[in-house]
Amino acid sequence: MPEEHEPMPSPAQQRLWFLQQLAPDSPQYNVFRGYELRGRLDVAALRRALGALADRHVALRMRFPADGGVARATVSGCPFEVELPITDLAGESGWESAATEFARLWSSQPFDLARDDLIRAHLLRVTPELHVLLLCVHHIVIDGWSVPILDEELGRLYEGRPLVEQSADYLDYARWQWELAGSPSAERVLAYWRRRLAGAPELVTLPADRQRPRIQDFRGGQLVRPMPVEVIATLRSFAAAHRVTPYTVAYAAFAVLLARYARTDDLVIGVVVAGRSRPEFAGTVGFFVGTLPVRMDLSGDPSFAAVLGAAREELFDAYDNDLLPFDVLVDQLALRRDPSYTPLVQVIFQMLVTRAYGSETRWGDVGARLWGRDVTQPATRFDLEVHLLDQADDDMVMEVCFNADLFDEETVAGLAGDYVRLLRALCGDPDRPVSEAYALLGGGEARVRVSVRDERGVSVPYGVPGEVWLDGTPTRLLGRVRAGGTLDVLGRTDAELVVRGCRVPAEPIEQALLDDPSIAAAEVSADDGDELTARLTAVPGESRPTRGELRARLRRRLPGFLVPGSFVWNDEPSPEAPFPHALVLTASDLHDPDQPGPNRPAPSAPSSNVSAPDRPDPDRPEPDRPEPDQPEPDRPEPDQPDRDASGLDEPMIFFVGAEPPGEAS
Repeated sequence: MPEEHEPMPSPAQQRLWFLQQLAPDSPQYNVFRGYELRGRLDVAALRRALGALADRHVALRMRFPADGGVARATVSGCPFEVELPITDLAGESGWESAATEFARLWSSQPFDLARDDLIRAHLLRVTPELHVLLLCVHHIVIDGWSVPILDEELGRLYEGRPLVEQSADYLDYARWQWELAGSPSAERVLAYWRRRLAGAPELVTLPADRQRPRIQDFRGGQLVRPMPVEVIATLRSFAAAHRVTPYTVAYAAFAVLLARYARTDDLVIGVVVAGRSRPEFAGTVGFFVGTLPVRMDLSGDPSFAAVLGAAREELFDAYDNDLLPFDVLVDQLALRRDPSYTPLVQVIFQMLVTRAYGSETRWGDVGARLWGRDVTQPATRFDLEVHLLDQADDDMVMEVCFNADLFDEETVAGLAGDYVRLLRALCGDPDRPVSEAYALLGGGEARVRVSVRDERGVSVPYGVPGEVWLDGTPTRLLGRVRAGGTLDVLGRTDAELVVRGCRVPAEPIEQALLDDPSIAAAEVSADDGDELTARLTAVPGESRPTRGELRARLRRRLPGFLVPGSFVWNDEPSPEAPFPHALVLTASDLHDPDQPGPNRPAPSAPSSNVSAPDRPDPDRPEPDRPEPDQPEPDRPEPDQPDRDASGLDEPMIFFVGAEPPGEAS
């Protein structure tokens, strides 16, 4: 812990500082906010307001130099000046596209955490009565709950209105976080999480379009869909009738959907918390936000009413044990770190009350409208984030952020549509088993009476393999329905392999391998039901391809989930498995020498339980990697949004899951 009275970064800031060092030129942690200002703008008053805002919130004046490889904090004094350069745009015609392009380039400039001011501003002047104010703040000093505070106080300071004096600042919060470490309260909280997460799955394996890259790079995509008005009304009325919040209902329905997509009844879903459990920090700008790993058990085909009750209790318990930062929790649980995904939590769900883009407030004589939804490129530290943005009584938007290395937008659109259909069905009849609602999911029967079903005859989502049924009759063919209704026939069910409960055909894999002139025989098996292994016999005298070359060739011919995770030549001794351990990444680790190029990652290691390490893959190192940030539910729902919020680990269980484009209904 730092000296008692010197400025110090909070534990969450230290973790984010470390992540930024891994990619110092990346703008992934830049938080952008834009305002369209109409009226006679007083630029001098705006400059004073920006400086006063930084004077008021010490986090905005922090910098983070390194000291022996560890982040330290320094704080600039008051009065603090936020520079406000002005750029003139050429007239009002076409100004939005020009402003968007300027803002996109400007906001993508990385911060030097040791030397730069971590709040930036720029003013675009379109006409004397039309300006666009651009703000960019590094995430290490701000979070999503801080943004509405910034919105409101900037307007008041511009008007010259007084603000209530704060009783505590972010440095007090950081000191309190360090004091918690090792305290009886922290030990109690840690004991709860050890007990609750014992044996929890380490990875939620959602249907994906591509294999998981070895190194997660946070390249994101975003899908925004309005929620149907009647579904919003159903959600609110159902919640009121069952004496829970709409968030709890929405969360429970999402858990049901996720269980079906991941083909498991044991889930860990990340919940974002404001991190402001002490009232003196409620109006403070800073990096408070955290993540809670909420575990859900859907075994035994429960009713939705039962799932709702379980979700309510799990969320209450989680919020009663939210003292520890997520990275501290992960460290204390001694979880295996894998650079290809975030530890313990890969899926986030939250519901927020937020202002819509385009909504307007008044800064004195100036109208201030939120501007710039399309400025920043999406980024996420998770596989999937689902945010329900509650903007008015009958206005709610589903915003889905997804890992673009794993998913196509069409796939995510299918999941979003399935969620809306499932939410409507579960609220309509909460007492029936949740399995009966699965027939409504996107992979069900199409107009031509073709469907793909599991071993119980229940429809599976788009992209997930199962038995093909025609006019309600099983055909003994293995296939999957893709987005748009295309049917892929993958082989016969009597020649399939079962990997983690999912059906995988061996014949097309073996045939693709035998097309290589150096391979005389190929046999594909599912080792312990966890991964595909190809056992190969070489043609004497022929040069053998490397494992990386084999993977690359198969990827060009087969869906990613049909590419084996391991290749074994029958005349080679079985490699001795190394003892699982963590490695510190260097720049050379970012390139896989077994691959033909840096953009062809090797498959990741299979998922495991928290209580037991994964079986190591001799082809793949297991480096160390820290984590991200994270909703608040059955208590009064938060007024403020977190707008910044952010598989088969092996190829054989990540399947496509998508629905034809269109509005969720």
